[in-house]
Amino acid sequence: MPATPFASPGQADAANQSGAMSAPVEEPAGTITAETASRIFRWLCAGHVLVWTLLPALLYHNAPADSLEGLAWGRMWLSGYDKHPFLAPWLTALFSDLFGTVGWPIYLLGQLSVVTCFWAVRRIALPIVGPVGALLAVVVLEGIYYYNISAITFNPNVAMLATWALATWAFREALQRPDLLRWVRTGLFAGLATLAKYESAILFVVMLFALFALPEGRRAMRGKSFLAGIAAAVLVASPNLWWLITHDFAPFHYAMDSMNLAQGGLQPGNPALAQARHPYYAPLWFLLEQMGALLPMLLLYVPFVRWRDRNFSLRSFDRRFVLIMAVGPILVTELFAVTADIKLVARWGYSFFSLAGLALVLFFPPQLSAARWRRFGVLGLALLLVQVCGVCWSILVNPWLSGKPPYTTAAPRHEEAEFMHTWWHERQPGPLKYIAGDRWVISGMTAYSDERPTPYFEFSDAQSPWMSEADLRRDGGVLVHKLTGDGDSDEVISAIRQRFPGLEAETVTAFAHDTRAPVPPERLWIAILPPAAGRP
Repeated sequence: MPATPFASPGQADAANQSGAMSAPVEEPAGTITAETASRIFRWLCAGHVLVWTLLPALLYHNAPADSLEGLAWGRMWLSGYDKHPFLAPWLTALFSDLFGTVGWPIYLLGQLSVVTCFWAVRRIALPIVGPVGALLAVVVLEGIYYYNISAITFNPNVAMLATWALATWAFREALQRPDLLRWVRTGLFAGLATLAKYESAILFVVMLFALFALPEGRRAMRGKSFLAGIAAAVLVASPNLWWLITHDFAPFHYAMDSMNLAQGGLQPGNPALAQARHPYYAPLWFLLEQMGALLPMLLLYVPFVRWRDRNFSLRSFDRRFVLIMAVGPILVTELFAVTADIKLVARWGYSFFSLAGLALVLFFPPQLSAARWRRFGVLGLALLLVQVCGVCWSILVNPWLSGKPPYTTAAPRHEEAEFMHTWWHERQPGPLKYIAGDRWVISGMTAYSDERPTPYFEFSDAQSPWMSEADLRRDGGVLVHKLTGDGDSDEVISAIRQRFPGLEAETVTAFAHDTRAPVPPERLWIAILPPAAGRP
């Protein structure tokens, strides 16, 4: 029988009695050594960062729309925005400005968040399953596209990968040894998770359940250290909490609108399902989407599994903890969706599965032979090749087949930014301070502009809390509307003209996407509002 690095259930339970810290299990002869496992982990992280930073840097004409929106937010340096907290926008602006370019620093930032998550997962796994098991618990996460392809677009979801995993690691440490240092550290990471995305509230609900459900949790809440941890979390999150109070909790209005949009619609383009109102439809579809995301990870793990060796014992603290933290988030989300009858979006499952690999290792103990590692390596390389080819296909081939541009990464934002400045400076003597209009278009235009005009999203003070309409009227700016051919553009443009009298130099200009495929260009209506020309 191939050797396995894990202790028997009795040994593991004995090591976890009364919440005691689990001791790493010595690796048997013939398996990967602890030193080798550590070295492989370092190479895995370095290779991951290299591949998923270089690939978009070579293929993308500009950064994805979400990242450019975050950059526009971040350069305003507010402690809150109309959709999300400030951690991801600030980091996006910091990295872009630090390296003096928009593009590869954003891709690098996303992958640093992923490997930070990997580091935290490994720290959780080491005392439970040892170095080899910890390595396996991390490396199978490469089978989940949230940790590679999807992480190219750095946004609050990707930032949450790191903060969620760090908070979970610190939380386990605090439950095991509930002293002041560990609870304060937990609070600090929980505060950072709040600043990454408000969805982290799901993690806090699961943590609260663990505190009351586990004997170790009930013991850990006793004393002032636990209260100090809560105080640390509130202190870290306080700048954003104060911003929420002073801005009518704007992101929560956005979240409620998102959750109630097209309720019950499971699949786009399916009228029968889109009109369904049964409260179980959306949760069921969300669950199926998450299972689809997990499927490649499960296939990666297959070479190590002997099904008769499965072990579902919950006698140890670590087994109960991992089960709660791995399964709890999706259960909380499903329960909330069923009771509130809301729409669920697949990307909301982004941070749920960082402990999925560790759960597999614990409950389906792997058989670690050289032959099984070789089969795993072949599967892993094949999956990486499929992922890389998928990105290349979407950029280079799919536009020829679909007749549509390859996402926003081929949008002509550089060219539009250059045209915007030329159009303004040929007609106005002063600098261009503001650009107003479609948030996805103007966030890209200002990102690739040397003058960095301030964006005024959707002509809305609520969506642009760093400025007001009065600023735009006083100093003037460029107004932009994307023409989509849906018949609504004339009405929108007429409304803009009525709202801002005195517009000059109106034009409609087409910009080619960065692809050789015969796809329609992007057409923009552009006008100039001279300083102090638009009366209320």
